[in-house]
Amino acid sequence: MRAGPLQDGRPPYLKAIVQSVILVVAMGYDAIIVGGGPAGSIAAMYLKRAGKKVLLVDKAKFPRDKVCGDAQGRKLATVMKDLGIYDDYRKLPGHPIFGLRLSSPNGVQIDMDLIDRATGTPGYIVRRMDLDHFLFSKAKKFGVQTLERTAVEEVLFSPEGSITGLQCRHLDTKQETTLTATVYLAADGADSVFAKKLGIKNPPEHFIVALRAYYKNVEGMGDLIEIHLLKKILPGYFWIFPLPNKEANVGIGMVIKDKNDKNINLVDELKAAIASNPLFTERFKGAELVGGIKAWNLPVASYRRPCTGPNYLLLGDAASLIDPLSGEGVGTAAISAKHAAATALQAMEKGPSRDLLAAYEQALWAEIGEEIKADYRIQRLGHRFPFLLNKLMSKAAKNQEFRKKFEAMLPYTEGKERIGAWRFVASLFF
Repeated sequence: MRAGPLQDGRPPYLKAIVQSVILVVAMGYDAIIVGGGPAGSIAAMYLKRAGKKVLLVDKAKFPRDKVCGDAQGRKLATVMKDLGIYDDYRKLPGHPIFGLRLSSPNGVQIDMDLIDRATGTPGYIVRRMDLDHFLFSKAKKFGVQTLERTAVEEVLFSPEGSITGLQCRHLDTKQETTLTATVYLAADGADSVFAKKLGIKNPPEHFIVALRAYYKNVEGMGDLIEIHLLKKILPGYFWIFPLPNKEANVGIGMVIKDKNDKNINLVDELKAAIASNPLFTERFKGAELVGGIKAWNLPVASYRRPCTGPNYLLLGDAASLIDPLSGEGVGTAAISAKHAAATALQAMEKGPSRDLLAAYEQALWAEIGEEIKADYRIQRLGHRFPFLLNKLMSKAAKNQEFRKKFEAMLPYTEGKERIGAWRFVASLFF
């Protein structure tokens, strides 16, 4: 049963009655998942595939925009293949990505192939409006029940710390209800109601603020994502991610503490990069901003949040799983959804408990932990010793053997471990 605003011309009092019935029917689930983005929709698909009664709640009406860099890589692809939806995902309007264009603070720029064009699985740039609508729609096709335009206004706890229910309000009908389940999955993003209720918040050195803009008629793009390390915003960066038809997702981001310490205005820095940086001025000469510049906050995984309780789990941005170096969160959100669903299934069979649900956090960090540590190490290295970035890029531009070694390190966890090590730093000078 799909709940949402009724558009059939019935009088308001009848709509309210019908909506009330829908909300009452929606109580008493195996799992309630709050947040219909990638983490929530993917977890819902896994649970429904296992035969569970699942409710997916979101305050928005899909399709809806989500401010993001729009880049998706191998982590999301792996999960979608497991769910059998990857081939349909590739039909979405997007741009395949096989490599990286990287520039240093002093303007040295190199292009690197990271994925074999003949045999590799490319990354994609797909607008989050399209990606999230695709995943949410797939969840419904799996048989997941959904409530759109429904906000969780209060999370109710027992004295022992278990969630006893969610007080919700439909944003159109104003109908209020309390929803209950065996297990609750919080996938409600960086501004998670659950995280706020639990008193969980990242310190400013583990929070990124970013801007996103869409431009059309951007020149010089290929099948590469572009990361440009601008001196003033290190260890943040300016990006250009190609979309079809010469459109691009263009943005800039940096650690909030660094932004505050340096008194940086990111809107000014984004506009200045486009207008005056020699790497971009010609490429944006005929470009046009579409839809304005939007900001969002990214809680990063260098701060490890507690993400389990007696009968609840936090996923995706609500669990602060964004990569501290790249700012990418969709891949880790998908991984968290996979592990959260597996743990939730055990809780439904054996009865939820804090110890049982703690297995989710252990499995999640066993998969992503080393990569997060390595990326945070690289981020801090760039912050403390920015001259090393110039040294790295200059050597990679001049020395083909070193460049190939550098390329081989970038896509994989074990490579990132090496690139953040002092032995690698020493190799820049010898």
